[in-house]
Parts: sequence; structure tokens; C-alpha cells
Amino acid sequence: MSPNSTAEMPGELGTFAPFGEFDETLDSAESVGVDSGATLVKLCIRRSGGDLHFGTWPSPSRDRVLALLDDLAPERVGITGCGSPGVLGGLGRQAANPIEFDAWGHGANHMLDRQGLAGDEAYLLVSIGTGTSALLVDGDRVERVGGTALGGGTALGLGLTLTDCRSHSELAALAARGDRGRVDLLISDVYPDSEIPLAAEATAAAFGKLARSPEEKPLPEDLAAAIMGLVAENIALLSIAQARAAEVSRIVYGGSTLIDNDRVIDTVRLLGAVMGVESIVLPRGSHVGALGSMLLGT
Repeated sequence: MSPNSTAEMPGELGTFAPFGEFDETLDSAESVGVDSGATLVKLCIRRSGGDLHFGTWPSPSRDRVLALLDDLAPERVGITGCGSPGVLGGLGRQAANPIEFDAWGHGANHMLDRQGLAGDEAYLLVSIGTGTSALLVDGDRVERVGGTALGGGTALGLGLTLTDCRSHSELAALAARGDRGRVDLLISDVYPDSEIPLAAEATAAAFGKLARSPEEKPLPEDLAAAIMGLVAENIALLSIAQARAAEVSRIVYGGSTLIDNDRVIDTVRLLGAVMGVESIVLPRGSHVGALGSMLLGT
């Protein structure tokens, strides 16, 4: 395990290790939850004192995750996600294998409770990972009610094609410096005199401005910002529609696409506010499935 600093962040759940690393003093665990996804493997580790530690590895690094689990020798392990058969097969010990949706629901309930945001009402849990799933959570009952193929995988694919960014962190950092208004066609471009009751900065057509000025080459950071906006806006609008269909007024967002991704976070929050829906972004939402699988571990 590589040394690093994992200072506690005020108001958030546990310590968050740099990508692919854990503090070398983390040499034992009471319980571990693993969410092995299509792109990333997420871990939630609880020590005997109750402290939580979160870590992330690329999915091809499952052997490193197995070695870490062997070193930690936890009493209880829970493993979920599409890659769980590979982790279970190499683990060499008994482990719980909860259904992914159940793990997400339990993890989200726990995070909301720890943040003082738990309530008696049902809510829509939206996990933005490689793709996106929408779950109706009502207490311990979890039901998948929708989703979309748009997600972090979409952003990464478009990012590689249009900007040559090869990782989520690289694309998110580039997007933070960009202006999607130089790429997207906005309402203010179509109705400059505010002739209709729509916000001037709202998107009329994603990437639509490029067709109007084909001779102007867009900057990579503006393309990255537009990519994140395209993904976030459509996920948020679909989620709001699903929440209304399910007759719930609160949407809780999690998933690995939210890691260090202010563009996506700000967009889903803004659209929720505009559409009259409460939008909560979980502070450790990328690891909601890992936390849930730890809670359901054996």
C-alpha cells in the first residue's frame, strides 16, 4: 500500500484516499465493502474503531484490490457490482454478494442519516456511473424505475474523441476551465430579446453553435465543458421526470462520475432548483454501493 495523506474533510463521511492508494498505516479492517463496476472498483473500509476509509481503483486493477483485502483480513466482506464474480472468484473466502441496487439503497440511506438528511419519505436515488440507474428508495425497499445509457462512460468516450483526454480526472479538470456557451447554442442565441419565458443561459441545442461557425475551431476546455453539460443536463431532466412519475419530491445523486466534477454537480443542482425538485449530491456518493455492500456484508 502506498503512503499518502487522507485528512478528514469536515462534514463528510470518512477519509478519501488518492486514486489507487491507501495510507500504509491502514493494516487491518473490521469490515470491507467492494463495488466492482465496469470502469472503477470502489472500496469502503471500516476499522475496529468505526472510522471509514474510501478508495478507488481502475477495474483492471482487481488483483491489487484482492491483495489489499488479503492484507486487511476483514471479519466481514460484501461485494457488489457487475465485476463482483471476478472479485469473489479470487477472494478465497466467504463474502456476501448483495444485489447492486440493494447495496446502493442501503448505502444512500446510511449516508443521508449520517448527514442529518434522512427522512420518512421515499426518494429517487440516481447513480451516475458508466451508465445511469434511477432507483426508488422507500425505507429498505429499493426498486429500479429507470435509467439511461448516458453516464460517465459517455463523457469519457466523447472526451477521448474530441479532446484526447484519457481519464475522468483529466476530463473533469479540463471542463472546469471551459465555457460551454462557446459550443452549445443557448436560448439567448436564438431569442436575443427574451421573447419567450426561458432562461437566456438555458441550452437550446447541445453542440449547436459549432454548426453555425464551422470555421472556428473550439478550444478543448470548451468542448470538455459542453460534454459534461450534455451528460448532466439530460440525466437531470430524465431524473426529474422519473421523480415526478414516482410522485417523490427529492432526488439523491451518487456515482463515480461525480468525483471532482463540479460541472456535473452544479448542473444537476441548478436544474433541480429550476424545476422545483430538491436535489442532494451525496458527499461520498461515488462509494454509495461500496458502503452499502459493507453494511450488508457477512
